[in-house]
Amino acid sequence: MLQEWLLELLTGFGRLFIHPIFYFSFLLAFVVGMFRVTRERKDFHTRVYDIYQEIRFILPSSLLLGLLLSIAAIVSGLTLPLELLNFIAAITIILSAGGFRLLSPAWTIGLALLIFVIFEKIGRPLIPYDGLELGKIIMTMAIILALLLITEGLLIFKRGWQGTSPRLVRSPRGLSVGVQFAQRLWLVPVFLVLPAGELASPWSWWPVISIGSETYSFIWFPFLVGFAQLIKSTLPELAVKATGKNIITIGVITMLLAVAAYWLPLLAIVSAVFAIVSRIWISWRHYAYEKNRHYFFTPQPKGIMILGILPHTPAKKMDLKIGEIIYKVNGMEVNNESEFYEALQKNAAYCKLEVVDVNGQIRFAQGSLYEGQHYELGLILVEEEKEFVSVEK
Repeated sequence: MLQEWLLELLTGFGRLFIHPIFYFSFLLAFVVGMFRVTRERKDFHTRVYDIYQEIRFILPSSLLLGLLLSIAAIVSGLTLPLELLNFIAAITIILSAGGFRLLSPAWTIGLALLIFVIFEKIGRPLIPYDGLELGKIIMTMAIILALLLITEGLLIFKRGWQGTSPRLVRSPRGLSVGVQFAQRLWLVPVFLVLPAGELASPWSWWPVISIGSETYSFIWFPFLVGFAQLIKSTLPELAVKATGKNIITIGVITMLLAVAAYWLPLLAIVSAVFAIVSRIWISWRHYAYEKNRHYFFTPQPKGIMILGILPHTPAKKMDLKIGEIIYKVNGMEVNNESEFYEALQKNAAYCKLEVVDVNGQIRFAQGSLYEGQHYELGLILVEEEKEFVSVEK
């Protein structure tokens, strides 16, 4: 029996690499990266991150969470027909036309669940499920929705605020001001049980939520989780982590409703509706909050604020942070671009900055420079005269 299970797990593992969503995720990340680089070059005459930045985050951050979800799914025996999983994939591809923003599980899986139920109610089923229990299928979808919603919140909280892209927008007063745009795409591969195959149930209680099948197989199915958020009034870390916490909360509530559907099946549909409405509310709440707040990345009365930091530059090695304000460079006060350049050239081999961090505390950052690097510190600064200038050309 153990040999059969291992063989099925290996077969399920291999199915990941023949699923179109696996390759589509990398293509989508590449295309979004192209648009981001184009926007950065337009705003700052340089790219902040290369075109592969979004691709780098697709798997490393989500593999551990996918493994944990897989263990939970295999132990409980979460079972869905392959046709229904492919329907979720189709909804995902359609929603990806809006970029990463619409790829929350609340919308990809929640909409798939509601569409599936609606067509069942009108007597025109979309997915064949001969011999399987409709109520248990819907409940399983609701549980998977809740698990992935919690996963989305955790990924956003841990990784969503890292590597945000600076942008220029037009303020209500007609001035160019800086904002941060956070966007990420994660591929979360999860082992699920298919109600067809050669694997017999090894225990009387497995699967916990039986949909009426007697033989099973495995699939390592790739779920796409996307996120995009524009931040103008505060630091990206604060805004994005708040969003992540809110999504985790609605994920937990969705899970409670989905589990309760074991006794009251209607709650499975209620959980999907709750997830969709709550996720929309989180996005709207952030938009409404930001709409009436002042811009954070604006010219300062004293010093110059950091809007962006280019990777692999002296500024990155000095551990400078976006939102910090540079007061002095090599002992000279700086309040604009020309003063910044002049102070950097004062010492072509070494750079010492006096910086006010995001908590209002003064600290010093320093580092060695090589020939020519005093012009290429690697900072994008909030500049005076209604414009933003990149220090690195």
